[in-house]
Amino acid sequence: MTARCRRARRLARYFDPLPMWYLPLEMQQVEDFPLHAITQRPMMMYHSWDSQNAWLRQVLAQNHLYMNRATAAKLGIADDSWVWVESRTGEIRAQVRLMEGCEPNTVWTWNAIGKARGTWGLASDANESTDGFLLNHLISELLPSDGAGPSITNSDPITGQAAWYDLKVRVRPAARDETGTWPTFDPSTAPRRALPAVLRYAAGAQVRVQRALARVLFSRR
Repeated sequence: MTARCRRARRLARYFDPLPMWYLPLEMQQVEDFPLHAITQRPMMMYHSWDSQNAWLRQVLAQNHLYMNRATAAKLGIADDSWVWVESRTGEIRAQVRLMEGCEPNTVWTWNAIGKARGTWGLASDANESTDGFLLNHLISELLPSDGAGPSITNSDPITGQAAWYDLKVRVRPAARDETGTWPTFDPSTAPRRALPAVLRYAAGAQVRVQRALARVLFSRR
């Protein structure tokens, strides 16, 4: 059966006019990965380019993998330690933060924080590159082959949206000498303008914080 026919059959199967539940497509074929891994966007840094804002970088310049504290205890994982996160596609290394307010079978992280070295106007040793990470490395573009024909996309059958929330992973402690994000790549060689090395905005500049009442009331808007 061709890939086009397989996509058509999938569309007919799931394009129901009434709400329905089904096990995510990748989970129908993948076992032995006990934890759901999801991302969400931080309110203070919704898009990747927000890392170019020095004020926001002082709030958030590294993402962590958040995990339920009891689940971590069963796996021998300590708070702020480094862990390996593995999916059927590959593995990454990330720093973990433990919390009670996380569903025991789920790990999550902030999206849009981890950056490739030397991109987004940041230094090649910026926190976003040395300690931040992306779950993207663990998400496959294709579903596993079932032997019945070509593999088809790992996406929502109707909208085609990538299956960001279907990811299942295993997490294990990293060795004592395994720290820092992984994988890493050579810094980008694309030309970029020189930026100040300090993490502040208009530092030392005098800012006028008082205005005359008449100017507030009668100035043109």
